Amino acid sequence: MNKRIATLLPVMLGALLLAAVSGCTPDKEDSSPKKPEGKVIARVGQAYLTLEELKASIPSEYADIITREQNILYVRQWINTELLYQEALRQGVDKEHDIRARLEKMRRDLLSAEIISRSVRGGADVGEVAIKEYYETNREQFVREAFTVRYEEIVVDELTLAWELRRNATHETFHSLANTHSKFRSASAAEGNVNPPYVPLDAIPPVIRTAIMAASVPSITGPYRAEDGFHILRLVGRFDKGTIASLDEVREEIVSRLSNITQKGETDRLISDVRSRSDVEFNEDLVPGIGGSAGGGIVDVHAPEVAHD
Repeated sequence: MNKRIATLLPVMLGALLLAAVSGCTPDKEDSSPKKPEGKVIARVGQAYLTLEELKASIPSEYADIITREQNILYVRQWINTELLYQEALRQGVDKEHDIRARLEKMRRDLLSAEIISRSVRGGADVGEVAIKEYYETNREQFVREAFTVRYEEIVVDELTLAWELRRNATHETFHSLANTHSKFRSASAAEGNVNPPYVPLDAIPPVIRTAIMAASVPSITGPYRAEDGFHILRLVGRFDKGTIASLDEVREEIVSRLSNITQKGETDRLISDVRSRSDVEFNEDLVPGIGGSAGGGIVDVHAPEVAHD
């Protein structure tokens, strides 16, 4: 979760800085500072960051989990970036030809990406039938790159408790006991997944790795002493390197592939539609580079055709 928040902070900062860049150019007729409405969290010169802007920059799915310390870090980043931005304006960096050209390119790229995002939004959902069909058609592509196991564990500090849990644990009750007693929970369990994850063997601590290799499949074994406590293991499966991965193992990868295919199709249709209504030409003979042959003058690109890689 912390990694997801760390990834979110630059996104939040970028959203507010785009607003700042568009709003920090003084009006020629009235360059007096204008304090915005709302509660001001930070100010650098005439640039303000309000509580309302901060909240608006946080995606709704993160609103209840982002911490005060993370928000403070974000505001400090905003202040530092605003200081550097205003210094660049003071030195006239924004007036330099190369910088203006790069800013214009960024503007074009941003607006192009936004129109694509609006057009394909909601159109990249992948159904279960499509996932299964893709898996069955492309099974040979999903080969395990490492020896893999499926297991879950209960880790406790006291040996007496470990033996008690071991005696009472069954394959049906193990997950519930782990949620109640274990010091640690796997990422999949924390997200509500009751099925043990697929884990490369070399990613498992040596003591637990040895126990897993010695156990039968399926089985519940232990307790085993390790540096972080006593481990009780529920082993579900062991899979050799080079074998075909199961659908559950590669589901997220398939969803990503199918989403990209869908998005590309929607993007191609959007470009085709816009092109059919636009005045476009391509003088192929003027394109420099080594190899290839002249295309024979101006190429009419009114036709709704999309080039593919």
